[in-house]
Amino acid sequence: MAVKISVVTATYNSEATIGDTLCSLDSQTHESIEHCVIDGNSGDGTLGVLAECPKPYRCVISEKDTGIYDAMNKGVAAASGDIIGFLNSDDVYETPDVLTKVAAAFSDPNVDLVYGNLRYVDFNDTNKVIRDWTSEPYRQGMFRRGWMPPHPTVYARKHVFEKQGGFDQAFSICADWEWLYEAIELSENHAEFLDHYLVRMRIGGVSNSSFANIFKSNMEAMAAFKKHGKRVPIGFFPGKLIHRGKQFISRNVSSHGPSR
Repeated sequence: MAVKISVVTATYNSEATIGDTLCSLDSQTHESIEHCVIDGNSGDGTLGVLAECPKPYRCVISEKDTGIYDAMNKGVAAASGDIIGFLNSDDVYETPDVLTKVAAAFSDPNVDLVYGNLRYVDFNDTNKVIRDWTSEPYRQGMFRRGWMPPHPTVYARKHVFEKQGGFDQAFSICADWEWLYEAIELSENHAEFLDHYLVRMRIGGVSNSSFANIFKSNMEAMAAFKKHGKRVPIGFFPGKLIHRGKQFISRNVSSHGPSR
């Protein structure tokens, strides 16, 4: 029997993009999927789009929440799958077999988390790639050097959430980073790198949409280290800049080479 994968999508006034997200998920070839859509009581046509795309594996909860991490936590609580991941309401999968590849990676019982590569794409044209976020196998200490996996590509066994808990809403921008830091670097979970592009993410995410939010994200990262009794490593912020710079360099190089 195929492993059941629960995909959580947090939405709020996502009428313009949620249709693409639903079509992308509904095109997945994996046999056992659950889709938990957590809507923050949208005031546009989001719920209308969802009503036009009913599926037996899709549940929709619409109620006020305190933000995206509250919605994501509600989705985790509602999920019944063995594996849990997230697909943002303005993102799409790279190919129809993404969840099949994820499930194959989890066929190894020693694997607790899986992550892959991500493409940033134009908001109005998901076929137009802006830059690539190509990751790498995790090695101990990488978070302290400014690394993190592309969070929209991360899938984890349900027991990881049950043991660690959900996203800390004290962090308004980098709760996903803090969760991954604890789950991968501070725990004994085994994270497996899946060297495939898994998600296309529209440019304009919460934590990378303005200099003010970038500054706030950095401040929250400092608070996250403090929460776990760690000092902010000297190489953390320079490392973040280096890793982000590699995204632009790799895209510039690959744009002149064979397409993938």
